[in-house]
Amino acid sequence: MKRREFIKDTGLVMAATPFMNFASTGTGYKKMIVLGIDGLDPRITYQLMKQGQLPNMKRLAQRGTFTMMRTTIPPHSPVAWSSFITGSDPGTFGIFDWVHRDPKTYFPFPSWAETFPSEWIVKLGKYRIPLKSGKVVLKREGKAFWDYLENRDIDATIFKVPCNYPPSESKQRTISGMGTPDILGTYGIYTLFSSDEEESEKDISPNNLYYAYINDDNVMENGIIEGPKNDLVEDGEKVEIPFRVYLDNQHKTARIDIQGKEILIGEKEYSDWVEIEFPLIKNVSSVTGMVKFYLMEMGETFRLYVTPVQISPRNPALTISTPSSYSKELVQNCGLFHTINLPADTKALSQGTFSMENFIVQSSSIFNESKKIFRYEFDRFLQKKSGFLFFYFSAVDQGQHMFWALNDKDHPYYKPDQHKKYGYIHHELYRMHDKIVGEVLKRCPRDVSIMVISDHGFNPFRRNVNINNWLYNEGYQKLVVDDISEEVDLLGYADWNNTRAYFMGLNGLYLNQKGREGQGIVTRAERRKLLEELKAKLEMISDPKSGEKVIAQAYITEDHFSKDFLDRAPDIIVGFNRGYRCGDGAALGGFSEEMLSDRMDWWSGDHLVDPSLVPASFISSFKINNKLPHIKDLAPTILKYFGIEKVPTVKGKSLI
Repeated sequence: MKRREFIKDTGLVMAATPFMNFASTGTGYKKMIVLGIDGLDPRITYQLMKQGQLPNMKRLAQRGTFTMMRTTIPPHSPVAWSSFITGSDPGTFGIFDWVHRDPKTYFPFPSWAETFPSEWIVKLGKYRIPLKSGKVVLKREGKAFWDYLENRDIDATIFKVPCNYPPSESKQRTISGMGTPDILGTYGIYTLFSSDEEESEKDISPNNLYYAYINDDNVMENGIIEGPKNDLVEDGEKVEIPFRVYLDNQHKTARIDIQGKEILIGEKEYSDWVEIEFPLIKNVSSVTGMVKFYLMEMGETFRLYVTPVQISPRNPALTISTPSSYSKELVQNCGLFHTINLPADTKALSQGTFSMENFIVQSSSIFNESKKIFRYEFDRFLQKKSGFLFFYFSAVDQGQHMFWALNDKDHPYYKPDQHKKYGYIHHELYRMHDKIVGEVLKRCPRDVSIMVISDHGFNPFRRNVNINNWLYNEGYQKLVVDDISEEVDLLGYADWNNTRAYFMGLNGLYLNQKGREGQGIVTRAERRKLLEELKAKLEMISDPKSGEKVIAQAYITEDHFSKDFLDRAPDIIVGFNRGYRCGDGAALGGFSEEMLSDRMDWWSGDHLVDPSLVPASFISSFKINNKLPHIKDLAPTILKYFGIEKVPTVKGKSLI
C-alpha cells in the first residue's frame, strides 16, 4: 500500500481538526507516557486493526491519531532512536550506522560508544593496578529531551531507550538498553554443551560449543562459564568458572552446582538468573555477571544452553543506569533482568543451536520479564501528579527479523512445515503488545497523553548484497590478491593506493579521500564528481535474477544532513530496495563469492533499506498538526507538551 493511500484509507488522521493546546501551562500537573515498540510496522498494524486483532491500538487511534511516521536516513535503530532522543538529524547527533570506521586505519567500531582504557597503571609483581579507571564514552552528541525536562524539575523515567549506553549524565531515572555489552565486552556470546559428538564439532564462533562429557554416574563434570579477560594481571587470560550438572533422566531434571549454588531445572525449562563472581585478584577484586541455564534436551542427547554472561543490575560492573542505584531498585522490586544490547538470541537460531520453538520460548520469557518491570514503572507513574514515562519493548523488532520467512512464500528460506507450526507468531507479537496498550488505556485518566511509537517498519530480506564486490568489479577498488572470496576483506587485502571507494557498515560507502583516510588518494577537487558518478551507477544496479532495482536511492550525505558531525558520516548512504540488504560479511569490509545471493537464514526480515520503504508507526491519544510526521518531531512535541518550546539544537517541529 502506498503512503498516500494508507493515510487516506485509515481516516484516523484529522490534521485540520482543532486540537487541544497541550502546551498550556495552567495546572503544572501534566503527564505523558510513551511506549516505544521497536519495529512496529504501520501497514501490518493497520491490517490487524481492520481485522479486529488490535482493538486497543485502534481505540487509542480513534481517540487521536494513527499514521505512518518518516524515519531517518538510514533507518537503523541507533540512528532513529537518537533522532527521537535529540529531535535532530544524524548530522547533529553524530550517529549514521551501526558501524563507523576510523578513517586513519579503516578499522570498524560500534557507532554509539567508545572505550578508553586506563592510562594510569602501576605494576605490583604480576598485577597491573589502575590508579584511575578506564571509561566508556557515549558518542551520541547533543542533549536528550529528558535533560530539558530535568531543568524544569519535571520527573522522567527512561527505560532502555536505544543508543543511550553508557547512559548520559542525568538525575532522571534512566537505564541503558540496546548498545549495552555483555560482561565480555561483546554483544552476546552464548555457550552450548552437547553430548552429540557431531554437533560438538560444529563451528558456531564466536560462540562457545563444548562436548558434554557425562560419566557413569550421570554427571557432566566439564562445565565452564567464560568470564572477562583479567586485565589486572599481565598477559591475563579469561577467567573461567567451573560447574557440574547432575542428571536425573527418569524425571527429566538436572541439578547445576556452581559457586555453592544449586539450581534445579526441568527439560525445556530456563533457570532463574544466576549471579556469578569472576575473581580478578583473590579476596580483593571481582566482577559480577549473571546467566540463565536452558535445559534444552535430556535422554539420548543432552543439550544445555547458557545465555551470554550479562552485567548484573544488582552489582553492575559497568555503568548502566542513572542514578547508579536505579538498576538496584529495579532488582529489589522486580528481580534480576536482562541487561544486554538485544536480549533474544537470534544467532542461536541462525546457527541451528535453537529450533524455532526454542527461540519463541526465549522471546516470550524476555517479553514477560519486560512486562513485569513495565507494570512496576507504570504503577509509579500513575501515583505521581505529573511526569513522563518512556518504556521500550524489543520483541516485535527481534521477532520480525527471525519470523518473516515463516509467512513469506517468496522468501528462499520459506519452509511450509515451519509455516504451519509457527506462522501465527508474527501477528501474535502485535497482539501481545496491544494488550499492553489496553492496560495503559484502562488505567490512565483521560488527561494523560499517550503515544505508541516505533523507530521504523519492516520488509523482507530475500537477497544479500555486497557493495564491495560491485566496487571491485567496477574498478573502484583494487586488492593485493587476484580474486575475491569470503576469505578476503578490505582490512587485510586492500590496495589502498589504487582504491577510490569502499563500503563499511550496513549502508555506508566512503571515498578513500586524501588527507582524511590513512592512505587516501581521492582529492577534494575530484570528490563531488566521483560521488555523483557513484550515486548514478548505484541506482542503476539491477538483479539479473529478477530484473528488479537493487538500490532504491543512494544519498550523498552532505546534501541531506546538518554539518556538525558530518565528518563521521559515510559519503554515500545506500538505500536498498525492498527485499535487498547488505550481507553480513560486507558490514565489516568483507567480500562474497557473488555480489548478489539468496538469503538462506532465519534472519529474513529487515529494515536497513531506503527509509521510504519502512516508515515508522505513530499512534497517539491526541490529534496532531502534520499528516506525515518525522521521528525527529517527537522530542519537540514532548517538550512543548510540558511548556518548553525554544530549543536551538532541536530540528524537528512540534506536532501540537
